[in-house]
Amino acid sequence: MKVFDFVVIGAGIAGFLSAYRLKEFNTLLIDKKGILEGASGAAGAFLFPKIGFDSSYTRYINNSIIEALKFYKNLDIDTHTKGVLLLPRDDRDIEKFKQYEKEIRLPFKKLNGGFFFDIGSIVEVDEVRKKIKVNFKQIEVKKIEFKDDIWIINDEIKTKNVILATGYEKIVDIPYINIRPVWGERIELNGKSKTDNEKLDIYYHKNCSLAFVNNKFRIGATHKRNCLECRENLEEAEYLIKKANEIMEISGEIVSIKGGQRAASVDYFPIVGKIIDVDRTLLENKHIVKGEMPKKIFYKKGLYIINGMGGRGFSNAVSASQMLKEVILESKESILDSKRLFVKWARREGERYLNEKLKV
Repeated sequence: MKVFDFVVIGAGIAGFLSAYRLKEFNTLLIDKKGILEGASGAAGAFLFPKIGFDSSYTRYINNSIIEALKFYKNLDIDTHTKGVLLLPRDDRDIEKFKQYEKEIRLPFKKLNGGFFFDIGSIVEVDEVRKKIKVNFKQIEVKKIEFKDDIWIINDEIKTKNVILATGYEKIVDIPYINIRPVWGERIELNGKSKTDNEKLDIYYHKNCSLAFVNNKFRIGATHKRNCLECRENLEEAEYLIKKANEIMEISGEIVSIKGGQRAASVDYFPIVGKIIDVDRTLLENKHIVKGEMPKKIFYKKGLYIINGMGGRGFSNAVSASQMLKEVILESKESILDSKRLFVKWARREGERYLNEKLKV
């Protein structure tokens, strides 16, 4: 069996960019489907700022967009930068926008009751797939084990390090990490606008995202949590078209409906870094379950995660994959480290977990 330095499991945008960041090593990207299928293949790939109170989350999202624009442009990937107008959804939002205005750090201007940002952009999934090259093999992971200081996948692939980029699907049991599926869709119409052409020269976001790109209307939304039974259908598409018509009047023939389960963490931040050895850390820090901070955290050797990109994968994954590389190669601390989730989980579930383990 060939031994790799890194095997990245999951070829959505997070895994794909992680494999690209580590391409100087003997790195293999694997997935049961192809590259950028599933949720990433159904993404609108909108690079739109987030407005809200000036929080660490808002800053992370917006800094990631700036970083993503530089990244794609350096790879000669067209970002179709036209600017985006973020509009209030209702009367309550109108009042919120008044509060948000003084909190916004990015350059903007007020327009039609909303905020216009010059950096609003879109990348095309097909172009990202075409311009970025990695070593990929289509494989479904049926078995993974750690033996003699090496990870073995399906009894056929050996690797020193595994990076889990599996979205909402779980192939390794990590009790303290809960990734929620969020159904998202991209609808494209070969249509016409009943408004003047000037309004088609920018992008919009209200209850959904709306763009006119490559002579098609593109509507995108991430809007149904934990809906594992969700599938693409005409009724859902018409619902989103109705939402788009709240932004501007559009009509036309539906030419594409794509959907997929995006992956979201419980606190919306991506999860990036090393995986904690839960059993050892709890056993050696038994007072965590009573609320104390752990004195020392132990990690699984050669096991990493990059997950929870939410509905902003094509920007979040750019910054998150770079952060992962720095964690692995430079032992840098990550603001997206899973410790934040572990401590909360240990206080809530750690005692029960330990008791079950000790019974065994």
